[in-house]
Amino acid sequence: MPIDWILADLDFQGWSQFSSKDCSIDKVMGQLGFIIMENDVLIERNSPALVTSAEGLPPHTDHHLSHYILWHCLVPDSQGGYSIMVDGLRIFRSMPSNIQELLRSIHLKEHSVFKDDVGYHPLIYETPIGDRIYYSVLFEPTAFWLAGERLTKEQKEAFDTFNEAVRVAKTMRIKLKPGECLVVDNRRILHGRSPLQDNSNRLLKRYWIGKEELEKSVEQRV
Repeated sequence: MPIDWILADLDFQGWSQFSSKDCSIDKVMGQLGFIIMENDVLIERNSPALVTSAEGLPPHTDHHLSHYILWHCLVPDSQGGYSIMVDGLRIFRSMPSNIQELLRSIHLKEHSVFKDDVGYHPLIYETPIGDRIYYSVLFEPTAFWLAGERLTKEQKEAFDTFNEAVRVAKTMRIKLKPGECLVVDNRRILHGRSPLQDNSNRLLKRYWIGKEELEKSVEQRV
């Protein structure tokens, strides 16, 4: 698959699936920006992190500075481990204008990964290319989502409406084969995962791709 096709997919639908045999992963990432984080996605028995468990993951975005996420499948799960995608911006744009304005006023918690992180980020924010979305993981009580602020009744109702729309949205499900890649626009597409087998040896390489090289926080370097 030519790189132009992958870029066209990203522009049109917010994601693209391709084989690393047909297109160089390095060339794709080079077209999209800089690798700001790289890690293995696999089950770690003693890790408290949800992403390294066998549990399913609800639709969410990763760190807002990761404009794109690319996964390269090395070993798939024998049964589960489907990638799940929902167009978060499409859901936002389907909301009435009064709900949209309330959603713009909500800030969500964000893990501090890079040097200048502040620990929270707007749910919906404007960029030179239009609105973008940041939607941190887990459908938890609102206390989990907020960054030092209390929701008004109107904000909570709007946020609950959005959460429910995400929960019932029709999803795209893809199961990567060995050597296949999935790349998503992280500021548009919410991604999740179906559960894995408890003894799964599923292994993906995950790359966060941003517009510039970044310095990780002290906690992430240790």
